[in-house]
Order: sequence, then structure tokens, then C-alpha cells
Amino acid sequence: MTDPVLTLDGFHPEFADLAERMAGDRMRGYPKLVATGQMTPAAAKHRIFVMNAIAEIWRCATDILPPNKALMAVHRDYCLEELAEAIEGAKQRLRRRPDDAALLALIEQLRAMRWWHGEYPVLAYALNMTCMLRHDAIQRAAQAERERNAA
Repeated sequence: MTDPVLTLDGFHPEFADLAERMAGDRMRGYPKLVATGQMTPAAAKHRIFVMNAIAEIWRCATDILPPNKALMAVHRDYCLEELAEAIEGAKQRLRRRPDDAALLALIEQLRAMRWWHGEYPVLAYALNMTCMLRHDAIQRAAQAERERNAA
């Protein structure tokens, strides 16, 4: 599988806004799922924590801020799983609305975010990703530019 397109052209600060919206959606929506028995309280708490950690990583990388220490305890596999579930949910909605350009764009953003999260080793994952995300994106964009210029 090829790398997602949105990983080839540099850093995407809008991923911070997307992750924050998703975390907010979970904080608003999951209590209803718990109340109706569609989700356990533990699962809701865990998934909200993971999405808040993802949002923290992207916000800190975007705004060059020190990360919240508590959120940096998140495990990479949890972030990859949460983003995979978000991608699958968006794909399910796309099957009902195949011409929805916003959903297509969302899927591409989520695929790119998940790709970036998979690029960092498990050891000190969140802190390492927060510190290196911008640098790695700049390096990839520069390499892509060199390849375009050589062609």
C-alpha cells in the first residue's frame, strides 16, 4: 500500500483541529452510548483518553507546546486502533453517501494521521512523536520536492 497523499506534502496543522473535534465529539456523544448500554463506561473513558492524547500530540506539534504529561502515557497501539476505527466509521458513512467529498477528504486525513502515528516506535511513543512530527514531515516534503525536481 502506498503512503497516504497527505503525508507527502509536509506538515498538516489542520490535523490538530480535526483530532480536537473528534475528541469533543466523543466527550459529548459517548455518555449517551453508555446510558443506552451501547458502550461500557470503561470503554468510553479509554477511547476519550486516547482521542484526547491524539489531539494533544497534534496540537503540541502544531503550536510547538510542551505536552500534557498525563496524556503522553498513551500507547501507540491504542492510537492506531482508535484511528483505524475512525477510518472504518467514515468508510461506513461513505457507503451510504458515496458522493460525499467531505467524507472522502476526512478518510484521507485520518489515513494520513494513522500513518504518522505508525511511524514512531513504541518506546516513548507519544513524546517522541510530539517532538519529531514536524521535523519528519518537513524532511518528507523536501525529499518529495527533490524527486519532483529530478524528474
